[in-house]
Amino acid sequence: MLAAAVVHAPRASAREPAGEHPCRSLNLGESRYRPGSARHVVFAVADGYGTAEVAITECARIGPFWRTVLSTSGHVGRNGFAEPGAKREGDGKSPTGSYSMTEAFGEGDPRTRLPYRTLRESGDCWGSTIGDDRYNRYYRGTCLPADENLSQYMKDGPYRQAVVIDHNRPPESPIVHGHGSAIFMHIGTGIPTSGCVSLARPELEALMRTLRPHDRIIMGPREALFRR
Repeated sequence: MLAAAVVHAPRASAREPAGEHPCRSLNLGESRYRPGSARHVVFAVADGYGTAEVAITECARIGPFWRTVLSTSGHVGRNGFAEPGAKREGDGKSPTGSYSMTEAFGEGDPRTRLPYRTLRESGDCWGSTIGDDRYNRYYRGTCLPADENLSQYMKDGPYRQAVVIDHNRPPESPIVHGHGSAIFMHIGTGIPTSGCVSLARPELEALMRTLRPHDRIIMGPREALFRR
């Protein structure tokens, strides 16, 4: 009887930083965060905690392996990444960790399979006011001063397309006031964000067309995301 063929993914060179190729790291079990049931995983990887520039890689599960389907660059919070569990409202940092992506919004559906909300000219808001029962939730009405005016940000450009990252909100976790709100993946403006992940519109829309509910984003500095 013939022995079954075994395909081994090439292991990273000792000189190569861990996580240099995130999809290969998934195949090798080097990611500290596992993909669960996701069919697509987006990595946003910084070289360290203090930098706002990230390498963005989308991995797709094809058969038993993860393959790279998109690679680009982007930005996160102006103060880089917070350590795991340390993200706080207004700190200018992006959260480190693994989060589901379950909905999207913007000026018009780019043919994503995520539930999509088309924003209106006014009145679409996302709560960021600590103590208000709409904290880290979408609502329709008059936006409070501390809240995100999604309609206005759509007109300004960044929210013409966006994906909700489920940091500090169901289904990932209960909402904890003050632990961060309105973390999205949205169109980049060429500069760091207040905590979101941003990238160029063509790449964002291409990514959105592949995403399904409960696909994931794994984001943070390289040292927090990968092991050898």
